[in-house]
Amino acid sequence: MDYHQQFHRAAIERGIPEDEVSKFAEFLRFAILTSERPNGVPVGRSGGLPRLPVGMEWPSSEYGPLPFVASLDCAALPRVDGLALPADGSLLLFLHHEWAHDTYSVADEQKFARVVYVPAGTDTATAEEPDHDEDMFCNMTLDFVGREYDLFATVNAELPSWFEDDDEASRSDNQEHLARNLAHLKELCALVGELWSASNGAAVSLGGYSVGIGELATVNMYTTPETRMAQNILEAREKAGELVIPPDEWHLRLEEEALRVMREWVPLAQFEPGDEVYHARFLIRHDDLAAGRFDKALSFTAFTE
Repeated sequence: MDYHQQFHRAAIERGIPEDEVSKFAEFLRFAILTSERPNGVPVGRSGGLPRLPVGMEWPSSEYGPLPFVASLDCAALPRVDGLALPADGSLLLFLHHEWAHDTYSVADEQKFARVVYVPAGTDTATAEEPDHDEDMFCNMTLDFVGREYDLFATVNAELPSWFEDDDEASRSDNQEHLARNLAHLKELCALVGELWSASNGAAVSLGGYSVGIGELATVNMYTTPETRMAQNILEAREKAGELVIPPDEWHLRLEEEALRVMREWVPLAQFEPGDEVYHARFLIRHDDLAAGRFDKALSFTAFTE
């Protein structure tokens, strides 16, 4: 289904000008939300033991094997714009969220996270639980092999958090500039809510917008993987002498760079790794996703308290 076309048609029917609808739609993203609630399409499994290609070893790090999170059947997942998932095959997610977070380094974190793509037709077998320390987590309530359950998928619409803010004074000048000439902004946001009701949470979500952790990167923008990448890019360019950013312009330039990064990258998978004080996110460039280069996905694990 073409969800953007569905929105466009409904907005035009309400008499909203075409150019305004098109501009608003540039900010509208769609996410695939999976959960164990059987109110959608069966698309995979969370927890349990993964089916790995025959002969493949369990993904591991220098400290031990990585916990298996979920498997997703690409052929069963709904199709949404801006998320060029493979037509078939399976995605397997592995992450040790505590080890990943404790690196405090995006580069080092990748040693404790893995996305494995298994092409359709590959001979696979259910992996045996690997040898590991009895206590794999500081949170003693967590098991290495998580509870196994089926995942069902629905599609939901998402907008930037600041886009739906009723208090225009809380937006930055840059955000106000992006939202200019949207005279029917509130009506369009309400229409999105009518067409796609709010979600009650997901075991694993794919696409959409990155989840912020409540910490502000700027006065008007929450910290996300994109703001972290944007900050690293700007700091590297300043260090290399490629640009100089006056202190009073830093937040504006960070927002602009974060928006550029958001157009280049997409959340491949976001989930709570069995521990409610952590949030896990895998991001990937659009071109790497389209080419099936899942080894290029980056993990960003956040501590939320």
